[in-house]
Amino acid sequence: MLLLSGIGISTLGDFIYLVAINVLVLKMTGSAAAVAGLWIMGPIASILTKFWSGSLIDRLNKRNLMIMTDIVRAVLVATIPFLHSVWLIYVCLFFLSFTKAFFDPTSLTYITSLVPQKDRKRFNSVRSLITSGAFLVGPAIAGALLLITTVNIAIWINAVSFLVSALILSLLPHVKAEESFGGRKMNVAVLRKDWSEVIRFSRKIHTSFQSIS
Repeated sequence: MLLLSGIGISTLGDFIYLVAINVLVLKMTGSAAAVAGLWIMGPIASILTKFWSGSLIDRLNKRNLMIMTDIVRAVLVATIPFLHSVWLIYVCLFFLSFTKAFFDPTSLTYITSLVPQKDRKRFNSVRSLITSGAFLVGPAIAGALLLITTVNIAIWINAVSFLVSALILSLLPHVKAEESFGGRKMNVAVLRKDWSEVIRFSRKIHTSFQSIS
């Protein structure tokens, strides 16, 4: 329940922020192209991050990493209303997407380790319900906030949601990942070996698809 609560609060804040940041950039620039640029930052950060982030995630404490990324995202989001240049906002969004590229696979690994196999179907069902509910309720709350307050308040609410999520995560236990890495420390040689394993696996999958076709 704690884990689902943290996910729900964070997801609700995300959808409030999603509306608010688009309105903020549109007010600042009056340009639809500038708003479209917001959606480019996420894919760019993912491409530049996810091909190597797994090596770090495998060797770091999952719960602590999620807490740290939530705190970093809270700070980054809280600074957005103080930025008066759209380019600075783009940079801030890039680093937000950068931390999200760490948080998402880390949370997936943590959930798999924390939730017993017999409870995963129910957990995933409730999580999907929470995400769908946040998708409906979040923009509605954002619209109401924009009517009665300012876009900055809506953005700061998202920052608070990350802090609440981090607090809830701190109440959860540490889990031990199923994989064992023999205590290897992170260095260039380890990264190179990890990438070699990924390339070999990708080639194996490609060969399997070719044989099937």
